[in-house]
Amino acid sequence: MTQQRKKYLQQAGILLAVYLFLRYLLPLGMPFFLAWLTVHFLVFLQKWIRMRLLPLGICFLAVCILLIGAGVLCGCTLLYEPCQELIPVCQDYWSRFSEHLVWIPESLSGFLMDQMPTVLSWLFGIFIYLVSVLFLAKDWERVKGLLQKLPFFTPVSRASGRMAQAFRGWARAQGKIMLVISAECAVGYFLLHIPFFWFWAILTGLVDALPVFGTGVVFVPWVVIQILQGNFAMSLWLAVLLAVTWLTREFLEPRLLGGGLGLLPIGFLMSVIVGLQLFGPFGLFSGPFGVLLIKELWAELEM
Repeated sequence: MTQQRKKYLQQAGILLAVYLFLRYLLPLGMPFFLAWLTVHFLVFLQKWIRMRLLPLGICFLAVCILLIGAGVLCGCTLLYEPCQELIPVCQDYWSRFSEHLVWIPESLSGFLMDQMPTVLSWLFGIFIYLVSVLFLAKDWERVKGLLQKLPFFTPVSRASGRMAQAFRGWARAQGKIMLVISAECAVGYFLLHIPFFWFWAILTGLVDALPVFGTGVVFVPWVVIQILQGNFAMSLWLAVLLAVTWLTREFLEPRLLGGGLGLLPIGFLMSVIVGLQLFGPFGLFSGPFGVLLIKELWAELEM
């Protein structure tokens, strides 16, 4: 067998291994994978916080749970008044088109029943993640020593290190863009007299930083709702704010991201589309992750 043919077989083996990993192993082991990343982050935090790993893990999880609870409480409190205002509008449209919308309650109830097993599995996965963080923090050195004995640990570790370095650069750039867009939204929301403008500005910036998503996910439904309520001036100013934030990202992204994650924009979009087709909603993140992993493992073959 020639060297070139052997290399092609190795690359095909990597493609198959990554596909099987993303298709079968990662969904099952996602809580453990996230716990591993969390403990890695806690080890990094130990450089500044002089605390043993297990107490640090407990404090980290407690802070995360408190922040999530506070965020849910704030969101419910802030959404109460807009929902109260929107209910009469929905009732008006329902009374006009009720004969054409009778299928909505049946479809919605069927959808909710179908989603119940998924919700329960997510809750169980969150529980497994919390327990796994504590166990890994307790026996971190022993677990790391066992993994280092695996035959493929070294190349995968090097590839993961390069991916982590690229991701850190991408995350820093996205953080800077998110701060600018959040500041623009805060000014706009303040001028539009939106209550708790700072909270909605931060939320808009976070949504804009997600892959594929953008501020349009927030502003387009908002504009439609304002039009339905007859607030045409408000909808116009929201559309202007959408244009400003979109132009800001288009201007800053190429200057701050540079090479980004090492994928061309069209390649990143294709990886997301293929990931969604192969892995469902989970493919939004596993698609680009899989392409980056294949790219770095192929680089290990060259090395």
